[in-house]
Amino acid sequence: MNTPRKICPACNTENEATAEDCRNCGALLNDFPTDLVAPPDLVNAPIPEVESFMDTSMIPEDGIGIHVANAPKPYYLYIYKELIIGRPTDADATLEAVLDLSELGAYAMGISRRHARIRRTATGFEVLDLDSRNGTWLNAERLIPNKPYPFVSGSQLRIGKMHLLLVYHIKK
Repeated sequence: MNTPRKICPACNTENEATAEDCRNCGALLNDFPTDLVAPPDLVNAPIPEVESFMDTSMIPEDGIGIHVANAPKPYYLYIYKELIIGRPTDADATLEAVLDLSELGAYAMGISRRHARIRRTATGFEVLDLDSRNGTWLNAERLIPNKPYPFVSGSQLRIGKMHLLLVYHIKK
């Protein structure tokens, strides 16, 4: 008897018919909720019409614009040194800058309290997975925890099952 299977759109791995995420790369198998996550052959292609996601003039000079899929509006954040992304509690309060995604259903989407860190560098920005339970992907690449990955403006980040578009001004 032939059992139906799902093929991952990101890595072409065969998965069980009932799977929601790819067992190999973690990509969503039931149509991406937005077209913000590209298949691997498109990961270095620029995102078309970024302006349809956010007003790039609102992005601070040393900051970043973050569009979360299905969120009502993007975030425009100045980043002094680094930004923690997650769903912190009052007990987690620190002096670090934090983007709290709790209001966007972060718990249900597998976001850790301290999921990822975005750091400003001399040439742009980099992202690190903070040993999160459900992983972080930059474009179609799963990140090794605590290893910095530089990214270009227009990159796509997936933390847990949440998809983000990262945009910043390119330094000249």
